[in-house]
Amino acid sequence: MTAVAAPIGMAFGHGSGSMPSGGSGSVGSGSQQVNPRDAGKDAYNSGVRSIKKAQGYDADAAKASTPEKAAKAREKAQKTYQEAMGQFIDAVGAQPSMYQAWNYLGFANRHLGHYDDALSAYAKALELNPNYPDAIEYRGEAYLGLNKIEDAKAAYMSLFRDSRPLADELMEAMHHWADARRQDAQGVPVADVEAFSKWMEERSGIAAQTASLAVGGSQPTWR
Repeated sequence: MTAVAAPIGMAFGHGSGSMPSGGSGSVGSGSQQVNPRDAGKDAYNSGVRSIKKAQGYDADAAKASTPEKAAKAREKAQKTYQEAMGQFIDAVGAQPSMYQAWNYLGFANRHLGHYDDALSAYAKALELNPNYPDAIEYRGEAYLGLNKIEDAKAAYMSLFRDSRPLADELMEAMHHWADARRQDAQGVPVADVEAFSKWMEERSGIAAQTASLAVGGSQPTWR
C-alpha cells in the first residue's frame, strides 16, 4: 500500500498524522535547547521524508528495465526504510504520545519484513488513539505478512464499517497476498488460500452492493 504522509502541522490524506504545530523550542542564539515536542516533530518529519524517498525507490524497482536495476533500487529502498525506522524511534522517544509516529514506525518495520515489531508499533498507536483507521489498515497488512488471515479479515470488517476507502486498500493488499501465496505458499495450505479468495469475492460483492444502495439513497444493512 502507498502511504501518503504529511509533515506534522500539515493535513494531507491517508496516513498524514497531522498535529498542531505549536510549541516553542526555536533555536535563536544557540543557547536555547529544542524542547521534546519540537524534537519529536522534527524527527517525525525527517521520517516522513525518508518514507517518501523509500517509496520512490520501490517505484523504481517496479519499473526497472533489468533485474539488476530492480535489485539495486530495492536495496536503496531497504536502507532508506531503515533510516526512517531510526527517525521514528527518535520521534517516539521524544514524544511517546505521538501516535502518528508509532504508526509510521510500524510502517517502516513492515517494509523491512519486521512484522512482529510492526504489530507492536501499531498496537501502541491504537492504544493512544483507538479510532485511528490508518493503523488498523496498516496492521491488517502486517497480519497478511504473517499469514494471519483471520486477523486480517477482522481488520477489513472494522474498516468496512468505519472507513471504506481504507477497507478497499486492505482488500487490494489481500488480493496481492493471495496471488503471492499461489506462487510461494510459505506453508499456507492451498485450501486456505482458495477459501480466503472466496471470502474476498463475497466481501467485494457486498461492497459493490452496498455502494450501489448508498448511491440510490437507501441505507444498507451490515450483517
